[in-house]
Amino acid sequence: MKKFSFLIASLLCAMCVQAQAPQKFSYQTVVRNASNQLLVGQTVGIKISILQGSANGSAVYAETHAPQTNANGLATLEVGGGSLLTGNFANINWANGPFFLKTETDPNGGNNYTIINTTQLLSVPYALYANNTSSSVSSSGDTLLIGNKSFIIPGISVANISGGGQTGLTAHTCGVGSVHNPGKTYGSMTDQQGNVYKTVIIGNQEWMAENLKTSIYLNGDAILTSNGNYLIDVGAWNYYYNNIEYNCPYGKLYNWHAVNDPRKVCPTGWHVPSDAEWSALINHLDPNSGGGSITPNVAGGKLKSTSSQYWNTPNLDATNESGFSGLAGGSRYVGGPYFLGGMNGEFWSSSQSSSDTAWGRTLFYNLGEVSRSSSDKNNAFSVRCIRD
Repeated sequence: MKKFSFLIASLLCAMCVQAQAPQKFSYQTVVRNASNQLLVGQTVGIKISILQGSANGSAVYAETHAPQTNANGLATLEVGGGSLLTGNFANINWANGPFFLKTETDPNGGNNYTIINTTQLLSVPYALYANNTSSSVSSSGDTLLIGNKSFIIPGISVANISGGGQTGLTAHTCGVGSVHNPGKTYGSMTDQQGNVYKTVIIGNQEWMAENLKTSIYLNGDAILTSNGNYLIDVGAWNYYYNNIEYNCPYGKLYNWHAVNDPRKVCPTGWHVPSDAEWSALINHLDPNSGGGSITPNVAGGKLKSTSSQYWNTPNLDATNESGFSGLAGGSRYVGGPYFLGGMNGEFWSSSQSSSDTAWGRTLFYNLGEVSRSSSDKNNAFSVRCIRD
């Protein structure tokens, strides 16, 4: 029998806005054969076991699935929603870890499992633990209670709240300061994963004023994470330098295949801006810019946050006049390293320029302009959504 390589692509606990957490989480894998070719359109048999204590611990829960891989070799299932073998998923005490996910796979769709992998469940499934927690916090500063632990939370001062906007706030929603224009009125929006973002009206458009950081599509499916490796011709995200610390405030880096996925990366009522919508924004800030095609222009400085913490010196001509609050979140180029963090902010549009490339916009630390260029669809850039 051929040996098959089984790539764990992503684990996701899909949370909802109600207090009751869903008793399942999404799991996706990419299956390749011994020649590193995707196993496409084929039913595979998968046994899922949740082990407690260690990678060789006892199984507190087990189930089977028979998903079919798609055109990208991707198999998707929901842990907690398979054919039960043993245990009760709803009764797992996630606070009493560690827990490990053991997968056993039969590429031929049966139960002759020849591919076995075990990985520790870290922070993701523990979101289910929130189902058994309580919290209490006031705006003036208080103690946050989570389970049997308490955390002191400082008060948050919010000035001039009206019509959903907040005036006088310079902090990013993830908590870091000196990102936004204190003279602008910001709205807010929430993505499909519960992440909250500031928004700003520029001309006749409303933009996210922070970079996207969801790890799930609008329908709840997990977006694959490259996890330090390159995933080609399939939607994927990663952190700058594969380091979660860069998620605040830079957000995630997405390749264009994720941007263009019909499952959508932006929440309901929002979408990834087209090349024309980017041009309209930039022309509003500099009518002589050609939408970023003509350089030099002065639109870039009006889009950049003035922060010296998130842009390298000199952060030339940065005024953040627009409130867009662009950051130098870097990029990841296929076949190359992560780079340009602190130097460039690169953003996708939804418009392709060829079968292999798509349009985007770039901000620079040493220029006050914004440029328009096309890039390989497998490169990973920041994403801003715009209201429909």
